Amino acid sequence: MQGILNGITVIDLSRLIAGPYAAMVLADLGARVIKVEAMTGEEGRHFGPPFYGDSSVAFMTCNRGKESIALDIRTPAGRAVLERLISKAQVLVHNFRPDFAEAHALTYDAVRRLNPTMVYYMVSAFGEQSDYRLRPAVDSVVQGMTGAFYASGEEGDAPIRIGLPIIDVASGMCGALGVLAAVMHRQQTGQGQRVELSLADTMFNFLASKVGEYAIEQREPIRSVNLPIAVPSRHFRGSDGAWFSVSVVNEGAFKRFCVVVERPEWLTDPRYQRNAVRIANRPALLAELEAIFITRAAAAWVAAFEAADIPCGPVNTVSEAMTDPVLAGRFVEHPAMPGLPLIPFPAQLAAGMRRPDAMPPPPKLGEHSRNILGELGYSPAEVDQLVKDCVIAHELNHRHQ
Repeated sequence: MQGILNGITVIDLSRLIAGPYAAMVLADLGARVIKVEAMTGEEGRHFGPPFYGDSSVAFMTCNRGKESIALDIRTPAGRAVLERLISKAQVLVHNFRPDFAEAHALTYDAVRRLNPTMVYYMVSAFGEQSDYRLRPAVDSVVQGMTGAFYASGEEGDAPIRIGLPIIDVASGMCGALGVLAAVMHRQQTGQGQRVELSLADTMFNFLASKVGEYAIEQREPIRSVNLPIAVPSRHFRGSDGAWFSVSVVNEGAFKRFCVVVERPEWLTDPRYQRNAVRIANRPALLAELEAIFITRAAAAWVAAFEAADIPCGPVNTVSEAMTDPVLAGRFVEHPAMPGLPLIPFPAQLAAGMRRPDAMPPPPKLGEHSRNILGELGYSPAEVDQLVKDCVIAHELNHRHQ
């Protein structure tokens, strides 16, 4: 099935997660994505264990549907290949630092001289024009610098890194949206443009309420596992030692909550009768709830709250989540990658979007080098010479086993 971006070619020069994820979403939507890698492969291929075949699982999760050409762009011949690719594409994606982009003529001004209508998407850590423009940073560094380590846990806890590449994946999602908007603008006006995403901006979007709390109150935001704007909203332990999570998001739900926990008097208790006062009296309420919840198994509480139409669920490990048939049913398996669950993009179109199991699997390094060079007008003899000169590499092995 063709996607809505059929006819759009993307040159993906990015590495790791944030850039490749955005390019993968464009592939999901039907774009042809040509991944240009260093001769040894982009860094993300080597992040592991675990590995699936000869590439890391991390690489496999954000590079489906792409073609790979292994190319040394630092050589004159390699640069010539890259310029041909750029001249024929509509979108370019990269996450080089500005000094590298400047040294290798990959700035927006340099690229649009080759292709005036190019949609040029770049990922930076702190903004290409900021004083931190050359500062090396990755997801965890940006989390730390923006204050996100203090958005989790309780008061007095050591800093806690969010244990997921949350900035990188969210940046990939946001970047795909930015590129789509720029492609629409290009189709409407014939003009390309520069699209920039900052990892710091992504994290600050998550932290907007915390930043607002600091700005308004002129103090450090309160740390709490409980959802700061609603109480109770957190996880608790049942009598069997298992955990469950429950959230009360309005006063109607709190009335039903009080019925379940058999505390109707809380509805008139001045400490608890409104969300604002429950927030102020959070420690006392949580202490009472912990004593209540320890009297029944977690699954019993989950069933009771579900019956009362209150958001609630077990706190699963990853292995437990993947044994839940409903949750595991969100994943698909690719026929060429047995045993590796693939999760589709969260926003699924009814038409014009390809499923992960219907797309080519992530490419081997240089798997498409010869075919791509042939399309660019290189003869077989010229390709052989480029291989001999170590300008390109071509993978002759079979796909992932």
